[in-house]
Amino acid sequence: MRRFVIGSHHLLAHGLRDTLEFLTSKDNITDISAYMDDSDVEEQIARVFASFDPEDEVIIMTDMLGGSVNQKFCPYMSEHRHLISGINLPCALSLALQPEEPYLTRQQIRQIVEESRNHLIYVNEYQASEDQEDE
Repeated sequence: MRRFVIGSHHLLAHGLRDTLEFLTSKDNITDISAYMDDSDVEEQIARVFASFDPEDEVIIMTDMLGGSVNQKFCPYMSEHRHLISGINLPCALSLALQPEEPYLTRQQIRQIVEESRNHLIYVNEYQASEDQEDE
């Protein structure tokens, strides 16, 4: 089974999970909103991963590269446990909508990440270039 884990500082993970569930009706998404209380983040992550079957494919999405939350997920990376940092909604949505079987390849995930970067746009300039093309 493919599972998704979203980890972030504060409530970003919760909001992204809620939005993904709304858009996809998926129920295989877990969020870890770190530093909301005195809970140990490493223990929260360990509990989540302990609940998974060893054969489960896990897509881990975190808020920022180099951040403490991302670093705590690094030990869980493996052939079928992928860690993506700097997540955005287009990327998360694309990953969630991939066919369940077979396992995603590194190439497929890399392509989704690359395509998702195109959704980060400074709209002031984008709109100006669109207006110029319309003339």
